[in-house]
Amino acid sequence: MIKVGTNNLGSDPTLVLKNLTVEAEGKTILRNINLKVKSGERVVLFGPNGSGKSTLFKVIMGLDDYKIKKGDIEVDGKSLKKRSIDERVKLGLGYVGQKSVGIKGVTVENLMDQYDFEYENIKKTIDQLNIDELLKRDINYTLSGGEVKRVELFTLSLLDNIHTYLLDELDSGVDLENIGRIAKYLNEVSKEKSIVITTHSGAILKELKVDTAYVILNGEIICKGKPEKVWDCINKQGYEKCLNCEIAEK
Repeated sequence: MIKVGTNNLGSDPTLVLKNLTVEAEGKTILRNINLKVKSGERVVLFGPNGSGKSTLFKVIMGLDDYKIKKGDIEVDGKSLKKRSIDERVKLGLGYVGQKSVGIKGVTVENLMDQYDFEYENIKKTIDQLNIDELLKRDINYTLSGGEVKRVELFTLSLLDNIHTYLLDELDSGVDLENIGRIAKYLNEVSKEKSIVITTHSGAILKELKVDTAYVILNGEIICKGKPEKVWDCINKQGYEKCLNCEIAEK
């Protein structure tokens, strides 16, 4: 048995998926998903394109027209099935997706004006993500992939109630320098937040400390174990090997 460590910030699960089965257009796309994310835990979801990683995040957030056929999603013991996106955010879930919408004519500074805080209180985050020069630019408009990810992480940080970050393909389209910068920021944030990330390339794992890895294949979680061991197995033998994985936590 592989024992998966946590950073000891709490033992009660923050986010729990129970036997979650989901359909879209009459087709089952997620099957019997069981996953627990403890307070302060850092989780990575591996899986090839089309395996269900992004779909899982969208279902958790209540995005798109997915139908839960069985099971439940809970945050701190509260079911999300009948809750709106806004309610899910108020319960502490924050989401950064793969694709971002540009907003012409609205800057990050405009967004910041909606919140009651002193600039000095958020300067550390601005410096960590190196986005000072991006504050006056239109949100996600004509920005590079790395700039978009950094800006979205910053805007997420403005919501004090968020305790669980769902970060989809955070290292996709981001250069190595900014992957390192983002990972360093998340390592700091994870002292207070739970983090669930997906990655296709695994690049961010060279810098980001992660506690637990899951593998999703064909809409099912088929493996759980230590991130470095699971990723090494995937790199050497591919995802199909995960179907008969010998290193998974039993």
